[in-house]
Amino acid sequence: MKKLALAIAVPLAMIGAATFYTSTQIESTTRDAVDQANIKLREITVGSGAGISLKLLSFERGLLSSAARYQIDIEVDDEGETKKYAVLLQDRIEHGPFPASRLARGQLMPVAAQNHFQLERTPQTRKLFDAALGEVPLVGDVAIGYDGSRYGSLRSAAFHAESEKGTIRVSPGTINFDAKHATALRMDGELPEIDAILLGSTGKSVRLGLRGIGVTADKQEDANGFALGNSGVTLKRMDFQAGDAPAVVIQNASVDEVLKQGSRGLDQMIAYRIGQLEAQGRTFSNLALAFSLRNLEVTNLKALVDSYKELLESSPNPQDAVASMTDAQQSKLQAQAMQLLEHKPTLALDEFGFETAHGAARLSIVLDLRGPSEDAFTLQAMITSMLASLKAEAGVDKSLLRDFADLIAQHEHRGGQLDPIALQQKADAATELISAMALNSGWSRLEGGRLLSSLHYADNQVSVNGREMSVPEFMGFAYRSIQDAGLLGQ
Repeated sequence: MKKLALAIAVPLAMIGAATFYTSTQIESTTRDAVDQANIKLREITVGSGAGISLKLLSFERGLLSSAARYQIDIEVDDEGETKKYAVLLQDRIEHGPFPASRLARGQLMPVAAQNHFQLERTPQTRKLFDAALGEVPLVGDVAIGYDGSRYGSLRSAAFHAESEKGTIRVSPGTINFDAKHATALRMDGELPEIDAILLGSTGKSVRLGLRGIGVTADKQEDANGFALGNSGVTLKRMDFQAGDAPAVVIQNASVDEVLKQGSRGLDQMIAYRIGQLEAQGRTFSNLALAFSLRNLEVTNLKALVDSYKELLESSPNPQDAVASMTDAQQSKLQAQAMQLLEHKPTLALDEFGFETAHGAARLSIVLDLRGPSEDAFTLQAMITSMLASLKAEAGVDKSLLRDFADLIAQHEHRGGQLDPIALQQKADAATELISAMALNSGWSRLEGGRLLSSLHYADNQVSVNGREMSVPEFMGFAYRSIQDAGLLGQ
């Protein structure tokens, strides 16, 4: 019996000792976390015209749990006027290694602390509490590991607000996150629905509906402070209607960003995509706009970014900082940009395009850059010498051109008496005219029912659809094309 009592007492004593030790360390851990948060907030808000800082107002330490209050100060520049806001948070901190709330959920992994915080009702947050209909607008649970990691979730309440300007309804949202050592972050979040009806001065309403908003991030900070990894925002559906006009409907939209270490430096890619767009009785699908900036030499890029941040921090307002830039600051930024070009980065429009029910259009442009030559004394010569190579490819189906010609013809004769057959004939004639101009100019070639164009430049030689020419010959070719199209007048 004594052995059994001893077997129970020893672990309990160890847990009690660990809990007491954690209680003595939790205040310093909390203050360190506030300091680290302020460092990150300053980095994030540089150049944004806004400032956010976190302050620990009070800390009451207990044996099994402690209580803390924080203040979030927000400063926003509004057309030269600085507006200040303050938001208060209450935090109940359960001490580790085995907080009761985690044991109740079957979570047996030991942690240093478990935070439970919520937004505090103040005059500035009163409207949020009223819109939440009795619920706390924002709550969160954060577990702090003994290795300094933090993971948990933030949850917003449902909101419903009405005024003479309209109504807005927002469903509950959630963000889950896992942060390690302030250098790595994984996050995913969802906001299922937003509905808004806004009343204009003319009495007409604007309706907006958003469905399935999602955010994701998986970032790892490297030794130079660059957040490598991917992040994204998705939207399943958006409905927008102004007055009695037909609604604009967007489905399966996304914004994706990736920063990664490539073979010759950092590569940054951003892509905007829409699965389907319905507007003016027309449907467009697979809309894409994707950019990339590749082969960025890390050391020079960091120097340029640090100098730009230093410039922005020299004034409370980013616009004022840029406007009052000294000649020395400008020369420093230009020199660092030139050093970045020496590494031969690549700027690309990787994809621009869309589809209709009858055809598709696509465009891509890749620019290989380099440092300007020393004998480039004019702006034009400098820009020309900075271009190492160019590759542009484009393609459009004639049937898609006809869709646009038909749309233009209908718009021009809106409310008129032109019959459908005449509209079709006009659209057909416009399509053939555009196609003939593209082919006769030499800018395009016809393959099947698709107009294709290619333009390549390297080593002072230009190729247009396989036709080789020197740069002066190309300039003459381009000038004659513009002149023949009537774009230069007489």
